[in-house]
Amino acid sequence: MKRHWACLTAILFLSTAAYAEPYLAIEEGLQCSACHTHAAGGGKRTAYGNVFAQTKLPATISTSDAELWSGQITKWLAVGGDLRGHYEYSQMEGSEDRNAFDISRGSVYVEASLLDGRVSLYLDQQVAPSSSINREAYVLLKAEKFRFTAGQFYLPYGLRLQDDSAYVRRVTGVNFTNPDRGVQVGYESGRWSNALSVTNGSGGGSETDQGKQASLMSSYVTQRWRIGASVNHNDSDAGDRTMANIFGGVKTGEIAWLFEIDAIRDELPGGTEQDGLAGLLEANWRLRRGHNLKVSYEYFDPETDISEDHETRWSALYEFTPFAFLQARFGARSTDGPPEIAGVNKEVIFAELHGFF
Repeated sequence: MKRHWACLTAILFLSTAAYAEPYLAIEEGLQCSACHTHAAGGGKRTAYGNVFAQTKLPATISTSDAELWSGQITKWLAVGGDLRGHYEYSQMEGSEDRNAFDISRGSVYVEASLLDGRVSLYLDQQVAPSSSINREAYVLLKAEKFRFTAGQFYLPYGLRLQDDSAYVRRVTGVNFTNPDRGVQVGYESGRWSNALSVTNGSGGGSETDQGKQASLMSSYVTQRWRIGASVNHNDSDAGDRTMANIFGGVKTGEIAWLFEIDAIRDELPGGTEQDGLAGLLEANWRLRRGHNLKVSYEYFDPETDISEDHETRWSALYEFTPFAFLQARFGARSTDGPPEIAGVNKEVIFAELHGFF
């Protein structure tokens, strides 16, 4: 065990960097669209998002205003990217200990902004760890406070956490590995942000039936807190799914809190129904510039009618951003669930190095 801790420590001190997450929007009292091209967050950063990442996140600021990276190649073309290297050591009941290096995700973003920004063509392409995979590809029309999108995109639903393994991301199926194809209309005015999409409901693949998936999200933001709600319904021949949640955050002193609670109903073949519940509570304490301590508690009950089948997960992460464009994360997780389900009960320590531009 000592050699694994030594390996993790070495990775941590050889690393560097940072990326935006919802808690930063809570701290700053901003809409996600302030820092990201996508109104709900994630993907390419705006010019403001890039400046924020270089001037407010790092422990050391080594660039002048003239040297700041904005993402703009020309007045109409902007690019960005993310790459995350990962090491994980895990202990699982009934299995041998495992440790492995991996690439969590590598993506590049391209945005062509035309007609004074009223029309945009956007591409999010995953280039690692496996073969190239398209995540988002859409055309966006901006008209006053409205946004009209057509193509493939992430669904408007809940908190757009970076961690796709979080229950509220993995269990709902709304995450960075599961975009969908369709149309979306958004309306953002002052503190209000709203989005409605109608998509195939096939996870970015070709349509397989006549059913469609509808997603609606609305949130209200102030300088100290935000509150939001989402609903999603997927009409599918394989079985309908209906989800609803409330989510939000609040800033109390130096700590930014996030929460989300999801209710999930699956209509299974044969007419039976299964109700599930997933939840997240997260605290982020910015100890000082460039240093963040993240602690979270998660809950997942796959079927509320059955007792003692739920899972819980505790996580503690230290995030260090020594300078712009790099962040190191070091953490531990403990998952507890029914002993008869293989792979649930485990302890994990990990380190991640994230570079972005």
